[in-house]
Amino acid sequence: MVEVIKVSKEIKEELMKIAGKLQMESGKKVSLNDAINFLIQYYNNRSENGTYKVGKSLSSLITDLGKLNPEDIDKVIYG
Repeated sequence: MVEVIKVSKEIKEELMKIAGKLQMESGKKVSLNDAINFLIQYYNNRSENGTYKVGKSLSSLITDLGKLNPEDIDKVIYG
């Protein structure tokens, strides 16, 4: 079901900018509905203290490497 909402001209322009950036990043057509959904998801991913939660896909990349010194890091990076 489609609903109609009223926004000011300035807000519509900002939504269109966001939709354009999302479209450039995804390579797919992005509607204003998609832009609003993105903003809602972004807002909902905040924790209570105002910081942002790490997404599920990113959290799987985080591992505990323990204590590393610069030499160990150089070995990993440069071999």
